[in-house]
Amino acid sequence: MTHRTTPRNEAGLTTLEWLLIVAAVAGLAALAVVLVQNVVDDTAEQLGGASARATAANVAADTVIREARTADVNDARFNTWQRWELYFTARCERLEILYSDTNLDVDAIFEGPTDKGDDAQPLTGELNKANDAAPGSGKPQAVCRRKTT
Repeated sequence: MTHRTTPRNEAGLTTLEWLLIVAAVAGLAALAVVLVQNVVDDTAEQLGGASARATAANVAADTVIREARTADVNDARFNTWQRWELYFTARCERLEILYSDTNLDVDAIFEGPTDKGDDAQPLTGELNKANDAAPGSGKPQAVCRRKTT
């Protein structure tokens, strides 16, 4: 009598093989979750940084205006209306370079009073009146702000 052995059924997987497959799939899913979380965190950081830079650009523009309104009239950099206009216009326009990553585009308008010549010396009281309205008699114009489109 011949003894026949039944060949192992290779169509099915053993419990250990299934366990290894499930563990591998779970590991891939966990890796995918970590990668997605890192991308979301990086994007949030970039957006937060861009917002902070835009705010810093606006604060810097306000600082230029404040300094133009409180400039020392005896300082040689701005002891005439023409020098005052050129100095603070350049300061404001430099913000476009400093904050170029925010796509800052500024209006830089610094003009002396309409009743004063370019070589006239500014007066402290006149500088203090500077605002974003058009210049007038005894009142200069000081504008340094983000352009509106």
